[in-house]
Amino acid sequence: MTRVPTFSTQQLTLFHTLNTQSRIADLQLQLATGKKSQSYAGVSKDALKIVTLETRRLEIAQFTKNINTTDNRLQLIDATVASIEELAVELRDILDRSLELPDAAGGNLPTIAANLRDAIVGLLNTRSGDTFLFGGTRTDRLPVDITAAGYNSMSLIQSDGVTVDSTFYDAYYTQVLGNTLPYAQGSFYNQIYFDKNGVAPTVPAPADPDNPTLAEFVAEDPGLWQYYVDQMNSAQMLANPKVDYYKGDTNANSVRADASLTINYDVRADQLVFQQLIAAADAIANLPNGDSTDANERAVMTKAREMVRNALGTTGNPGFTTINQVRMGVTTIRETLGITLERHQRFDAYAEGVLDDLENINEADVIVRLQGDQSALEASFAMLARLQSLSLLNFL
Repeated sequence: MTRVPTFSTQQLTLFHTLNTQSRIADLQLQLATGKKSQSYAGVSKDALKIVTLETRRLEIAQFTKNINTTDNRLQLIDATVASIEELAVELRDILDRSLELPDAAGGNLPTIAANLRDAIVGLLNTRSGDTFLFGGTRTDRLPVDITAAGYNSMSLIQSDGVTVDSTFYDAYYTQVLGNTLPYAQGSFYNQIYFDKNGVAPTVPAPADPDNPTLAEFVAEDPGLWQYYVDQMNSAQMLANPKVDYYKGDTNANSVRADASLTINYDVRADQLVFQQLIAAADAIANLPNGDSTDANERAVMTKAREMVRNALGTTGNPGFTTINQVRMGVTTIRETLGITLERHQRFDAYAEGVLDDLENINEADVIVRLQGDQSALEASFAMLARLQSLSLLNFL
């Protein structure tokens, strides 16, 4: 005869039935979310590894953002320098033609040079977001300004036509003439001659004192003019370049590409190669006349062409970083960032795979277990219902 189940047996059956219900609810949540657990407690034995990998992935995400932002900026820097290089080539070709064929540019040469100079200045003032590409870390003003009060154009004759530019005359006055007493700037035709001879000038005054021709200006002191031409890219000038156009700072930009890798990149408008290009174009733009057959003007044109060729690296010995070398430096930094980014991407893919194994479910396995538990639950409910229907009266 079969024994009627006791109350305790019924309660045990109910307990296991409720546990099965709980497991089914967990399995259904896993299927819905794809995760083994909604908290670290559910994966306690792997919790430390999961936290470590997730933290590293967050770091990599930030480093990747840093690298991509910097690479975009470097790409724009490279493209901008490439455009400056094209303008330098154009200026060199124009000077080549003008020196070979004196009437090729004619009176338009200063205007053409001024336009090229202004285009170079505009490129050096290129902005990326809230920052300037060539201004260091300064963001509150343009890095290049040739209209500011502190800027002296690359010219021996001041804009008033009769005053010498102290940028070059200061050194000539002391180094060449050997004078030490202060001098008062004024009319070139009186000032320079008295500095040399202490007597009134013997060279005839220009036909238009407010607008002397270059020949009339040079006639007063040929040595001063030659000194100016030589100084345009002399060793002294290269050692102390005329960068009064630069309004940025000297701080280098940097990017943190990894926990132990910070890369500095510094392409600024005050670099010697850009100074030489601006100076060469400025010198041509500020010639007093456009007569390209004038020997004095041709001396400036020849010197300016030499400066541009140095910047382009076609002379073989420029003595400073050329435009092409600037671009190569940018390319090298981008390659380093690319290698670092690739390393981050490989680790991130690996970490993602490991986390997938640790955190995510095997859907097929969960479905099989869910179906098994559901079948067991149905059987338990059937049995409980049967047990609930039994009574002493039914047994008797």
